[in-house]
Amino acid sequence: MTKTQSDKLYVNLSSSQARKRLRRMGFGVKKIESAGRNRAVIIHSATGEHRRELYALLEDVIESPSVKE
Repeated sequence: MTKTQSDKLYVNLSSSQARKRLRRMGFGVKKIESAGRNRAVIIHSATGEHRRELYALLEDVIESPSVKE
């Protein structure tokens, strides 16, 4: 069985605020976890256009762009 590739996106929002912002959007979001006070990590598998839309939706709170390998 193949395992899907997932990326992490750190944002300067609490996890509950991130969930509210992403509600009913999809974009391959698997999980949203707390990463400290007013900081959350969004685990997603979005690619292509969905990835661009996800980053556009969160562009004002993204902590740092993820490194592409």
